[in-house]
Amino acid sequence: MSLAKKYQKSLTEKWCLRFKTKHPRGDNYDGVVLLNQPSFIVLQEERELEFDGVVILPKKIIKGCRDGKFERCSNEIIRQNGAIKKLRLPLWMIACQTIPQVLIELMDRGIWPGIEHLDDEKTSTAFYLGPITGTGDTGFWLYCYDAAGKWEKEYFLNYQNIFKLEINSNYCKHFNKFMKSQNESK
Repeated sequence: MSLAKKYQKSLTEKWCLRFKTKHPRGDNYDGVVLLNQPSFIVLQEERELEFDGVVILPKKIIKGCRDGKFERCSNEIIRQNGAIKKLRLPLWMIACQTIPQVLIELMDRGIWPGIEHLDDEKTSTAFYLGPITGTGDTGFWLYCYDAAGKWEKEYFLNYQNIFKLEINSNYCKHFNKFMKSQNESK
């Protein structure tokens, strides 16, 4: 079955799949497709048989999909434990046709994403977290903090090197809330 048909199956049947990627470390993502746009998919990511956040993956980084006995079992479990009823697409995403449009919406809505970005050689990635401060023709600016809770600087990141956008995950929610509280206390 083609990737396009797998995206559609996941979307219409609320079926959790494993998406294999071209990540330098071979990362895969498990989840249910919430939105299938021409250049990207939006997944409700599944971790430990529960859903945790929304992940946006450019289609160009997806190299395959697994839909076998492991996925059948996890789908039975997420239906039994009620997790499948918690699928939620942020409605504003429906109007976004491109990743730059998603980034503009995130900036305008004050949503701080986690962004995994490939280096120019596509051999490694870095994870950035913080508010988007501006957008341009080829990329965007993100005021970033590090894993030790220290504000770093404003980075310019190229749209073409985005590997993954993440919002509403427990990691993003908790860390962003902490960093926002640190700003307010100063």
